[in-house]
Amino acid sequence: MSKISKHEFKQLAASLYFDLDDQQVDELYCESENLINALAELKSLPIDGLDPTDYCVALSAHKLREDIAVKHQHPEELLQNAKNRKDKFVVVK
Repeated sequence: MSKISKHEFKQLAASLYFDLDDQQVDELYCESENLINALAELKSLPIDGLDPTDYCVALSAHKLREDIAVKHQHPEELLQNAKNRKDKFVVVK
């Protein structure tokens, strides 16, 4: 990745309609440099033999409970703590 100068960074921000003062430019430029450096470190990690994934944590179905519908004997008890309700239903906004 090629570095951009602080002047180019400021021009880029202006072209995206960000109105940044010099202090904000300095802070964001420094943060972007840190991010670019971190990404460069990731590029150097050995990934040969690793399978592609779309999720960073292994999921297993045995950790999830089975979703079973249960008919409650007294539905009005369930609705007592509902903040908003209409008839027999909880209103979610």
